[in-house]
Amino acid sequence: MKRRYIFLVFIVCLTMFLISFYYGYRFTGKNINKRPDVRNEWIFENSIDKSNDLEIVKEDMRVSPNTIVEKNIYYTQCNHTLKDKSKADGKIINMTEKEYKDYMNKNYPSVDIVSFSVENIVLREERNYLCPSHYIIGESDGKIAIFKIGDNGEKILSKVYKDYPLSLLKEIDQKKLKEGIVIDSEEELSDVLENFIS
Repeated sequence: MKRRYIFLVFIVCLTMFLISFYYGYRFTGKNINKRPDVRNEWIFENSIDKSNDLEIVKEDMRVSPNTIVEKNIYYTQCNHTLKDKSKADGKIINMTEKEYKDYMNKNYPSVDIVSFSVENIVLREERNYLCPSHYIIGESDGKIAIFKIGDNGEKILSKVYKDYPLSLLKEIDQKKLKEGIVIDSEEELSDVLENFIS
């Protein structure tokens, strides 16, 4: 009898478990993978108070003290490009890209901004003269002279050979020196000078 009682309790418990499982699945589990009712979406959307919406603000890129400014200067007469890298100076730190472009347009209109980022700003400028790495062999007061090229393309007298007047040279060489002979390097300078002062 005791065994029958235990068996009967087991059957009743199992039946109750299966019935509760069935109703639980029917009312909750069925809708998990289905799209919610469109009417429910409309009610949900309209019940949201949109007056307190937060606006997401995108932070602008700004020049930092660690920003590297790379300036590429292209010289049209010699087709050379000189590069200069430096850290951002105090005038431009914390500027946004727009503020920096306005600053450059106002103060340096001939300089183009190639790229702008927090890490690196790349600038390009074109100059219509020789770069400072050149020399010119020419004449000064009738003597053979060497000129360097200044930052703004001007000829700067570097050395005059007082013992070598142009009048001792052939007429064609005198003409070349009066026009100026452009030299690309110090090695080439000594080779060309040797032709005139030896």
